[in-house]
Amino acid sequence: MNASQLDHLDEIAAEARNQIDDRVGVLSSGERLYVALAADRLDLMPGYTIAQALNRLDEEDVQELINRWRYA
Repeated sequence: MNASQLDHLDEIAAEARNQIDDRVGVLSSGERLYVALAADRLDLMPGYTIAQALNRLDEEDVQELINRWRYA
């Protein structure tokens, strides 16, 4: 994903952290997993373990997830 896409997903993840998840339903599987991991909302990724979700994302996206959310 490019920086613009990640910025958009970060906005959705910030909302999801506050239990506002109405924008999550329209996301692709990979986008939804990114948001769920960033927001610490495992309920948003049914059927996936954390390891499976991380494996589903590109290595670059996992690194960006860590860089952007490690101190959240």
